[in-house]
Amino acid sequence: MRGTKYLAEILPAQIKDATTGRERLVFPGSREELVERALRFIAVQQIAKTKLTPDLQTGRQALTVFFSLSMLRRHLEELGHGFKLSEIKEALDILSGTMIELSRVEEDQLESKNGRLPSRRRHFIKATILSNYAGAFEQGDANGEQSYAAMTFHPLASQAILGLAYFPINHTRVSSLKRPLSRWLASRMSHNYRQAKRNGFVDKSGYHISIKTILDERGLPREARLRANVESVRTALTEMKARRILAEMMAYDEQLIHAPSKRRPKIVDAIWTLYPSPEFVEEIVNGNKEMSTARTRDGGKKGESKLLQGFQEEASRATPLTRIEPLGAQINLSQ
Repeated sequence: MRGTKYLAEILPAQIKDATTGRERLVFPGSREELVERALRFIAVQQIAKTKLTPDLQTGRQALTVFFSLSMLRRHLEELGHGFKLSEIKEALDILSGTMIELSRVEEDQLESKNGRLPSRRRHFIKATILSNYAGAFEQGDANGEQSYAAMTFHPLASQAILGLAYFPINHTRVSSLKRPLSRWLASRMSHNYRQAKRNGFVDKSGYHISIKTILDERGLPREARLRANVESVRTALTEMKARRILAEMMAYDEQLIHAPSKRRPKIVDAIWTLYPSPEFVEEIVNGNKEMSTARTRDGGKKGESKLLQGFQEEASRATPLTRIEPLGAQINLSQ
């Protein structure tokens, strides 16, 4: 639920270096983020075959997508991100080997079913980002046309997709951004700022975010001088303006908080108010209508709304690695 704190522990994937044959530990990075985004788009838009499969960890249904490597590579190229087949294969290995354990920071006090004293329980879920990785790769397949794979999404991602818990965003516009921080800011603004309106800069109504939130939630390292982090955010916002995610006339307001210093004023905090472009606002408004229609039509997918006790609300506020774009309402899955 809102205000509840969760702890995410991420364990790196152990993969074998194709050149040396040695094994190494690798955390997912920008490339893996783009590949995972592309797979979710392919699944939701039914570009590839998708099906529901039993999730052995939770006992519920999980979403599996079947695709060819060439399909995945072409989609990434359309977004302006060119990768070799070997790089895509390595990204899939990393995504299928990176383990995430999500748990609540404080244990919940629950009443036992037999009416005795309340018991202490720890809510957690542990799974790889993508699981049940199966492939049939043709030797010498230079373009990936004859190389096929199947991947199952993280349990919380599957739950949110089936429960229509994600609001749609323009996948092409966001995924074509070059900087990971730009993509994260655009995704977060779209997900949290559903009341966006045109020309918000006129009455100063926009989306507020601080450098502390960015550092904490994005997981960025705090530089020795906070000014360096502020410059990184400014660069990301400039790219978002160039891609018409932020308004051209006024993209954002910036408020810097300084501490006394003998030399150049020291930045101790920064708060931005972001003003989305008319196109981006239109996409948010239309997305709200589409999701409302879909939930009314499908009854809110109530049968898939609960995964594990303690995680129902958190799934609708998914982390960067488990977001889905652009339209969970359009999927039509069959077992």
